[in-house]
Amino acid sequence: MQQHINRYKYTVVKVFRSHQTFVVLVGALLVLMVVLLRINTLGNIPSDEQYLNQKLSEIQSVKFNTEAIEQIKALNDSNVGTPGTQLPSNRSNPFNE
Repeated sequence: MQQHINRYKYTVVKVFRSHQTFVVLVGALLVLMVVLLRINTLGNIPSDEQYLNQKLSEIQSVKFNTEAIEQIKALNDSNVGTPGTQLPSNRSNPFNE
């Protein structure tokens, strides 16, 4: 069984080496065809009003918490220069020798 696999592998490698340019060209053309088909598909999206309304109804709207927004604005507008977590300037390091 292993000999059959090696024989097929050798045959594929031999064909690829002798026709490498052709294989690369065909691969590039296939990729180009897929890209063009995708662009064509995206260009043919129906633009009727019923379809658009159906898609818009499936979209969930975002709800903002107005109380939280007001609290954030109030915190931003408050006159707190430095937060309470600042250490005093005269503090000494107890780990200094």
